[in-house]
Amino acid sequence: MIVQLAENALGEPRNVASDAGDLYNTYLYNVDDLTEIVEQNKKARQAEIPRVESIIEEQIQKFLHWQAGATTGAVLGELRAKLAAEQDAFLKERLATMPHLSEQDRAQVANILKDFTDRVVLDPAEKLRGVPELRRKLQNLDALRDLFHLNREKP
Repeated sequence: MIVQLAENALGEPRNVASDAGDLYNTYLYNVDDLTEIVEQNKKARQAEIPRVESIIEEQIQKFLHWQAGATTGAVLGELRAKLAAEQDAFLKERLATMPHLSEQDRAQVANILKDFTDRVVLDPAEKLRGVPELRRKLQNLDALRDLFHLNREKP
């Protein structure tokens, strides 16, 4: 009987006796009851929309900040690589005119120049990392790429 009730539970007109709801652990609903339950569930889901939207917005902002940080790191890496290549070329050119320097002196000059380059890049890099507004940070990165011709062939 229970299986038959479960199979034939929804019918219009009613195909279950009205006193079937009196049975233990049996509930008798009509179409209007089900419509009301559907509407309550729909309202409950709609009430969650603002919370879900705020979670989505928060995750989007986190992703954009992560992406800006990754881009910042990449640009700074490109800048350091370009400066290192320029530094090497500069050293070769200048040290070629100083044959009297020993290898130890040449290494010391190279280290001094490297330390200087690191010091020059450090302050702008920290400022660039510290820019809180995402759009301004990305514009600064584009300006830095343009200024130093990063990721481009030499003219």
